[in-house]
Amino acid sequence: MKTISSRNKGIIVSFVMIGFSLITYFSIPENKQFLSRYLIMIIFIAGLFWTIVDYKKTNEEADIKTYFNEGFKNFIVVSFFMAAYTFIFYKIFPIPFEYESFINTNKKQLLEQGNRTATEIEENARQWKNYFVPLILSIYNFTFLLMGALVSGILAYIYGKKK
Repeated sequence: MKTISSRNKGIIVSFVMIGFSLITYFSIPENKQFLSRYLIMIIFIAGLFWTIVDYKKTNEEADIKTYFNEGFKNFIVVSFFMAAYTFIFYKIFPIPFEYESFINTNKKQLLEQGNRTATEIEENARQWKNYFVPLILSIYNFTFLLMGALVSGILAYIYGKKK
């Protein structure tokens, strides 16, 4: 039986995450969309478990570095695909609820500070529209990289043989 490489598992996990994201986008109300991110993260972590546990079955005597390397190959591919997907998704389907919620919170904070005029606050809102996609993209990408390194490191420590 031929095993699937860590990179290919990353591609499979990425497409499952993208598919799940699209399904939830069109089937869950806007104010509940944030819940799908938790489930996407669970799919991501399950993919890392799949990669490292499957690697353990074929390589019993691998060390911590080798296990982490297998997890790294997986989560770096997933991070790339999810970054590309997020960029394309927000260019095609901007989420008005999410954007408006962010802008309204920002406007409220600026009004509470009381040191800006209404014109400045509206200009600030227009500027945030340009920064919204890069901001979301960097947050999501950083989250996948951080969680991937953390989960891979923990699993590598658990399964790895110290030499």
